[in-house]
Amino acid sequence: MSDSTGQQDPGRIPPMPAQPPQPGPVPQTAPAGHPPRWAWWVIGIVVPVTGTVATVLATSGKNDTQPPATGGRAPVSATSAPQPTSAPSQSPTPSVAPLSPSPGPSSASASPSGVPDLSAPAGYRPTQGRWGIAPPICGETLLVDLDAGVSTSAVPEATADSAPPERTATTELEYRPDRQGCGMSGITPSSTELRSAPGRQVGVLRAGQPQTFENCRAAAGTGFGAVGLGGSTATERGLVRGAALCSVTDRGSVAMALVEDLGTGPAPALGGRLVVWSKG
Repeated sequence: MSDSTGQQDPGRIPPMPAQPPQPGPVPQTAPAGHPPRWAWWVIGIVVPVTGTVATVLATSGKNDTQPPATGGRAPVSATSAPQPTSAPSQSPTPSVAPLSPSPGPSSASASPSGVPDLSAPAGYRPTQGRWGIAPPICGETLLVDLDAGVSTSAVPEATADSAPPERTATTELEYRPDRQGCGMSGITPSSTELRSAPGRQVGVLRAGQPQTFENCRAAAGTGFGAVGLGGSTATERGLVRGAALCSVTDRGSVAMALVEDLGTGPAPALGGRLVVWSKG
């Protein structure tokens, strides 16, 4: 305790003198004309990021424009995994071109049935046309010239059952009523017959046989005599649709008259295509 005179008590610890206030950090201001310190931090971050982005963009653009390496695979870096290649596109199946027609048959065995082979040996020239004969009437004979496919009518001589020789000299076939086939009317025969003209060779090339020059010339030498049409005899002798009448004509030609049209009844009409291999 101190007395009234201001003397200190020798047993009392005097108080610590008060510390003068410490001055705080003085904020530093950037000199005039220089950016603040935080601006340099921003620049330090933005510049590397900008460089990285520019590098990525440049690399991407280069990869887009770079042509693929040989073999269809992109180059693989040491740190990247190989990229799977795209599957090859499936090309459309090429259309099969149709096969070209084979050449025409050159031999008898190669000619199909119903398709005449126009091949001819040296010295012969093939021509095509049509032939046909209508049903005859009683008292009349139809004559067929196979060189031209023309049929004409003639009246048999009273003393013979054939047309005059001057009429048959240029014909190959005769189609006439049977002598016993004409009824009381004398117009419509109840039976008819087809035969070769006198002095001519005519035969039947049966249906299904190759229709060629050689086969027809061979069939012409067989002959068939007088064949009644419209009955079983004609079928047995091969005079059916699909067959052919073959002859060596008065001009030395080989004629093949195809039976494509064949009527019914005792006096049928018949005809079809005609192929003539003429000399010259």
